[in-house]
Amino acid sequence: MTSATSAEIELKLAMPGADPKAIGEQLAALPLLAALPVTQQKLRNIYFDTPAQHLRQARAVLRLRSQRQDGGKVHWLQALKTEDSSAGGLSQRGEWEATVREGKLDPVVLQGTPWPTLDADGTLLPQLAPCFETDATRTLRLFTGDDGSRIEVVLDVGAIRAGDERAELCELELELLKGAPDALFALADHIASHLPVLPDPVSKAERAWRLVDGTTRAPRRARKLELAENTPVLLAAQTVLGEMLGQFIENLSGIVRADGPELVHQARVGWRRWRSALWLFKPLLADAHPAPDSAGLRPLLNALGAMRDLDVAALESLPQWADAYIGGTDEAARERAQEWQTMEAAVTAERRIRRAGLLAALGATGTGQALLGLERWLHALPQAAWTPELAERSIGDWAASRTKRLHARLAAEIEEMEAADLDTEEGIEHQHNVRLLAKRTRYVLEALRTVLPKERTRRWQEQATELQTSIGAARDLMLLATLLEPLGIDRGILGFLRGVAAGRMAEA
Repeated sequence: MTSATSAEIELKLAMPGADPKAIGEQLAALPLLAALPVTQQKLRNIYFDTPAQHLRQARAVLRLRSQRQDGGKVHWLQALKTEDSSAGGLSQRGEWEATVREGKLDPVVLQGTPWPTLDADGTLLPQLAPCFETDATRTLRLFTGDDGSRIEVVLDVGAIRAGDERAELCELELELLKGAPDALFALADHIASHLPVLPDPVSKAERAWRLVDGTTRAPRRARKLELAENTPVLLAAQTVLGEMLGQFIENLSGIVRADGPELVHQARVGWRRWRSALWLFKPLLADAHPAPDSAGLRPLLNALGAMRDLDVAALESLPQWADAYIGGTDEAARERAQEWQTMEAAVTAERRIRRAGLLAALGATGTGQALLGLERWLHALPQAAWTPELAERSIGDWAASRTKRLHARLAAEIEEMEAADLDTEEGIEHQHNVRLLAKRTRYVLEALRTVLPKERTRRWQEQATELQTSIGAARDLMLLATLLEPLGIDRGILGFLRGVAAGRMAEA
């Protein structure tokens, strides 16, 4: 018999650096989980789709599960999950699950689900084939809160397999069975206060698809939002902030799994976009729902910045000046080439040190707690900041007013920069301020593009991008020698880079 869960609400947590053999015992030692009965299952999940990935495009999942509980008999379950929606880090989707007799898809069972809507003409069903599998040992606990909420605490340890590709699986899922969604965050905060965790918005199925695509190291970039002008302003605020926080958090999870400079870059972009959106919506929040404290993320943000500075140096700034520094083929040029290679080796060694520091920051309990705090705040935003006046206000008017104010601030700062002597600290400070305001302007306009005048938005975006790029390249060069000097780099190289930077700053 098919059963439907119209609102499966869960919070997924990655466990950076966890030892799969020890994590079960560590969870069992947590104060709120220690006395709970434990059920263990052996799971094998087989995921199906068409060659053209119709279900993936519809954000649906069709799965067969082999389940053996506590060494007993194997049972097969067939499940269809529909489009996932998320708000403030919580995943919510429909799920229809039924027992089937054999390890084969049962078309009859699908008739009691949304499948007929997905496959209206019946052409998809004959095309379905296995795409990938997961194998896991699942440990379950049922937690009951003081408020009567009931949460299933699920630890999965195993692997994802797609063809010859394989990825380790070690994740924690908190599924709300009864009560308010905030109960998930309360329990997650308790876990994060004892164990390193990170919010993880990427599902097992999506991780498997990335194995199939060969995109497991791909960064999560900003996504276009299709806001309507009449979208309630508080809902728009949650949507915009949620997309930006999602970019930040998803790239953090990527950094744990892979060493990729663009993952670091896009994590920082996500954070800056988040900060820009907080400014945008600040008047909405006022005292009712003030912006969350991000002090707990300071070690992580510092580590990201240190890593990004070195990546820019190694991958962008230094390569373009190697030939200019070395010059020629004589003996002196060969000596300069050796000096340059020595510098590159020092940069590579320092990068390993900084990545270790970044992973340590990601594995700190304070990081997970702070990130969960941001998601908890975001999830509560529409209700906590609600007023009768805001209930009647849409994003269209709000966006026009705030972006005009932002552009005016940028224009005023540009005037002050142009009037200043850029060789002085004051001039450099104005240049820095222009760059920051240009970034904020760009991020805000990109997020709100569908509710703003097209031509004006295009002009302002182009101006902001040009300012950000030109000033940014000059400042990167100016900081390069300062970055390299502690590494014991040859003084001739440092002098050369300072000279190049001074010339570029004069042109910016």
